Amino acid sequence: MPNDRRPRIIDVTRKPTKCLDCGEKVVDIVYGTGDMTEIEFALQYRKEAIMGGDSIPRRPPIWCCSCGCKRFRKVNPDGTDVPVKVKMLKNIRKAPASKINWSSRMIETALVNKGIYTIHQYHAKVITELGECETLNLTAVSTEDAKELAKELVSSGLLGLDGRTCIIIEFIK
Repeated sequence: MPNDRRPRIIDVTRKPTKCLDCGEKVVDIVYGTGDMTEIEFALQYRKEAIMGGDSIPRRPPIWCCSCGCKRFRKVNPDGTDVPVKVKMLKNIRKAPASKINWSSRMIETALVNKGIYTIHQYHAKVITELGECETLNLTAVSTEDAKELAKELVSSGLLGLDGRTCIIIEFIK
């Protein structure tokens, strides 16, 4: 049995920026996630959060340390519970795919061969067959490599678009 007798859930009046125990970043807890993992959530919604599962406790914590050591519940300065609106998975909007810097497989080869000067940053505007438009940040060794990466991302569904075929790929300066 550990000697640490501090509670796992800590009452706070506002969201802390860092965990009081380990110093890690504090993130939101998302409920209604079922068996979804943090990695699946990050890939699908492009946000950082801890999965709270399907059952919501009577006095739910709404923030958590990113390592999971402590959870935080919002209370009034006098210690009474604050009515809070918990974050539900069904209410979360996906962040744009431009928040992620996608890189091609050729990058690793270029780094191994000490070809760092062949690596370039691209901003590509992708339009699918359904008229959906998404702007991507791509790291690739050539424009052809960047086009292949964009096509692969769209066809595999990682961007969250309904369309699966690229009609137009424009590179933005």
